[in-house]
Amino acid sequence: MKAFSSLSLATVLLLVKLFSSNGFTISPSAVVTTGTRTSAHPFAISRIHITPPLPNPKVSTRLEAWPQRKAAEVVVVAASAALPSIKTLFVTCLLPTLLGLVKYEYGVSYGYGTSTAVSSYLILKSLLTFPTSPLMTLVQLHAAAIIFYGARLNIFLLYRELFVARFRRMRERIESRQTVKEEGSGLLGRIVNRLPFIISCAFLYLGLAIPPLMGGRLLEMMSATHVPCEKAVLAYKALVGCTWMGFLAAALGDFIKTIVKGMKGADHLVTGGLFSLLRHPNYTGEIFGWTSSLVASLVAISMSGVGLKQLKPLAIPYALGVCGTLGIIFVLCAAATNLEARQKEKYGKSDKYNSWSAWAGITFSPKKKSE
Repeated sequence: MKAFSSLSLATVLLLVKLFSSNGFTISPSAVVTTGTRTSAHPFAISRIHITPPLPNPKVSTRLEAWPQRKAAEVVVVAASAALPSIKTLFVTCLLPTLLGLVKYEYGVSYGYGTSTAVSSYLILKSLLTFPTSPLMTLVQLHAAAIIFYGARLNIFLLYRELFVARFRRMRERIESRQTVKEEGSGLLGRIVNRLPFIISCAFLYLGLAIPPLMGGRLLEMMSATHVPCEKAVLAYKALVGCTWMGFLAAALGDFIKTIVKGMKGADHLVTGGLFSLLRHPNYTGEIFGWTSSLVASLVAISMSGVGLKQLKPLAIPYALGVCGTLGIIFVLCAAATNLEARQKEKYGKSDKYNSWSAWAGITFSPKKKSE
């Protein structure tokens, strides 16, 4: 396949050189040429159009066997790096998640951040080789949002582990509970015990990286003459913006809480700023961001104009994307529910807590304690 791609690229370059040396001109990718008419196309992304000039006596003999009406329709597909495969992205998500073999909690902390950031980086790296267009820029921003989320999360986790003692103690408690469950199983038993959970997490992280990949695939499949629906483009822009907004809210929530608790003590209840609107902006922001990311990839279908038959190869990746997003929403809702219960137990008798009217986000019904 690589040899075929190299041969195709060499053929393209040879044709371009041949035609350029004989008075042909190469028009920009934002121009669509049909017959003898040329029209602007703001969303053309993957075509180089070679348009002949007026007949030239010096090269007329070379065009004798080439019908003039066909010479005006020559299109050469531009070479670009292939988008990463699902297998490649899964391995990319699995490797960092294997940190869970070292410390159980690492698989859902550093593994989570690294998997989403690196897999989205591979997608963005490929997207940057495509010819530029307004839609391609949006898909690139979509991938960049997930890179930002994963990188920011890892930086926050590292800071917390190095400088906040109570989080180190929490990590050790998690590891101790897991070690008790695995007591007497040995190293091999420990690996066998943890591997199913690690693999399931890797699939979840893969699903979270899928949406910008689908955006890139759909733009690859989109016809060069297709003009996307303006409403679909506007919706996609808004959803990519919401993805960034959700992840920025989560980052701001973590930052404010860390700073305030560092200044006023670990037991201080943070209710000001962003926390006056959202009780748990880190969880709520993540839910908002991941949901917007998935919906953006679904809107991209309408935007691309790709038919149902062409969408069949994308069915499994889309299913992974939906499962990954639903999975992380469940995890975040459970985390918000647990935090809400702990805060109520700790601060429930204080006036500050009872007057705190911020939205708790999406949470499950608390479990009733058995008497």
